[in-house]
Amino acid sequence: MSDFVKAARVSEIPEGSFKSVEIDFERIIIVHTADGFFALTDECTHDSEPISTGLLKRNELICSRHGARFDVRNGAVTRAPAIVPLDTHELKIDGDDILVKLAE
Repeated sequence: MSDFVKAARVSEIPEGSFKSVEIDFERIIIVHTADGFFALTDECTHDSEPISTGLLKRNELICSRHGARFDVRNGAVTRAPAIVPLDTHELKIDGDDILVKLAE
């Protein structure tokens, strides 16, 4: 898949929140922080739990199972037990539409 796909609307995700969506059988979490919108794979790399069951604190997603933390801006691990970063996805805004590009 090489095209951008509409994943959500800007108006659906206020700053400080996130939304989980499914695109072509892949779970994506779209996060809105003070730094903007970000799209990541909705799966903790430590135990495969959807990261969307956790919490968002500023620019960190916190897994609800074991407390692994990830930077939403780049997917980097900021606290163990995870050691592998989250996959990120290119995102763009077109009016009120949030468009996401999945990896090929």
